[in-house]
Amino acid sequence: MASFGELENLVAIVTGGSYGIGRATAIRLAEEGARVTILARGTDRLDQTLQMIEQRVGKGKAIAFAADVSDEQSAPLAFEKTLTAFGGMDIIINNAGWMKYAAIDETSLDLWQSTIAVQATASFLFAREGFRYWKNNQKAGNIIFVTSKAAQAAAANISAYSAAKAGVMHFARCLAEEGGPFNIRVNSVSPGAVLHDTALFTEQMRQETARKYGIPPEQLEEFYAKRSALKVMLTPQDVAEAILFLCSPKSANITGAVLTVDAGLGNAYLR
Repeated sequence: MASFGELENLVAIVTGGSYGIGRATAIRLAEEGARVTILARGTDRLDQTLQMIEQRVGKGKAIAFAADVSDEQSAPLAFEKTLTAFGGMDIIINNAGWMKYAAIDETSLDLWQSTIAVQATASFLFAREGFRYWKNNQKAGNIIFVTSKAAQAAAANISAYSAAKAGVMHFARCLAEEGGPFNIRVNSVSPGAVLHDTALFTEQMRQETARKYGIPPEQLEEFYAKRSALKVMLTPQDVAEAILFLCSPKSANITGAVLTVDAGLGNAYLR
């Protein structure tokens, strides 16, 4: 007897799919039967993600293309390509992100606007396109926003990133209210620090973060693990499993929620 995954016959779009959480999520959704469209700025690692999916589930289950998700034309293009390839659209994972440390008096307008664009504007554009498609076609829909523990826990020198993520988290709750009558669910996943295979945590950021905490860069993983309640370091796969849950029928009656995946960080607990 053939076995079917939790997301069999569903179609998903994943932004920021060439690294870390986005890559792990795209792979995990495909493993559970979803057909997946993956977007990222560059093609090299994006093609790697596509190859990894094909190695696991075979060809024809995923497509990938490079795009600036903060550009207004990216979302309609993603939907057009997805509908052409798979005939439908059910899930949007707004995951693309960008971060740079800067004190507020050293934060340029360009840094502020580019941070808002990738985190918040892109999320708005893909959510808007999803609502238009689902409402016009009288179909159920599902959006998951990947935010950050920075949306809950204040920290110095990342105000642009934190403000964008906090805004996206509340934006998701507003959309949950708006989407409910149309059977459109909207939730957020709020990860803690993920240092493995991430475009956010560059070598420069590793050096700056280590300097901020007064520790050698090679001790960052241990430092982050020890400060959590569970004393473990997060992986992209940990976050992908939470996203999978919110995509699956198991969460059919959950909307407007924030699912934290941070191994327990007291200053980021929702309250």
